[in-house]
Amino acid sequence: MPEIPLFPLSVALYPGVTLPLRIFEQRYLRLVSESLKADTGFGVALIREGGEVGRASVWPLGLHVNIVDWSQGEEGLLHVQVEGDRRFRITGTSRADDGLLLGDVEWLPEPDPQPVPEECDGLLAVLDELKEHASGLPLRFAPVDSADALSWQLAQLLPLEDKARVELLAIDDPLVRLADIASSLDEWSKA
Repeated sequence: MPEIPLFPLSVALYPGVTLPLRIFEQRYLRLVSESLKADTGFGVALIREGGEVGRASVWPLGLHVNIVDWSQGEEGLLHVQVEGDRRFRITGTSRADDGLLLGDVEWLPEPDPQPVPEECDGLLAVLDELKEHASGLPLRFAPVDSADALSWQLAQLLPLEDKARVELLAIDDPLVRLADIASSLDEWSKA
């Protein structure tokens, strides 16, 4: 099982979604520097306990990300854009001398792309509305070209609890994921 560096986040991230990060802690500056030099990316995982600064424990599922852009800020921060790539399960963790969280991971299966089913037109409309309301958020989304992309973008924008976000990340089949999201929307509309 590969060991990869992990960046704990207070927000979940899904495949195909781009998120900006502001880096200032030495351990994460090293992480980004090494990732850029080796063109390897790194893992991100949703924080279960703790915070982004200091020590945190994370949920057992995460996402490998690639750095797609970076710049040095005037205030000494490093601004990095990462794009979600591939899901993984964390089977064990350790810490480097500087406190960087390292995870032993197993890669989750990558299903073949499936088209968005016609019965998901309502979910496409919900996604369009969510994107309109979220236009002020610093997220970037690729065009929806598959059931996977639709499910991940909905998961990114819906107001879900952390446990539900991690459960969605664990689902391999995008049609099952979409059905799960649709049933959550149905429950909300009845409340």
